[in-house]
Amino acid sequence: MLDFYLIPDSQNISSKGLTLERIGGIEYEAFIELQAAGIIESWLDYYSEFRWGNELIIRKQQQLHQLPATAVHSGTRTVFATLIQLAAQAHCGLLAQGD
Repeated sequence: MLDFYLIPDSQNISSKGLTLERIGGIEYEAFIELQAAGIIESWLDYYSEFRWGNELIIRKQQQLHQLPATAVHSGTRTVFATLIQLAAQAHCGLLAQGD
């Protein structure tokens, strides 16, 4: 599972005692599907850690909205749309951690 956590853009991830709110996650198949559709960058790795700022979250919302309905499964679209919507509403970025 690739877990997503809300993180303010100004927050340093190496801060001592940092506790982040987990808002959900996606499975490997969904990650690959979103990469193939161009929503997740091709150089990112499912089993690593990466971070998107709020501005990038907003762009990903727009990309997902403009994507043809058949580009990704509806379940994948719904889960990912919820993750980025929660981040956008909180004016935060997302930290992804794969396991």
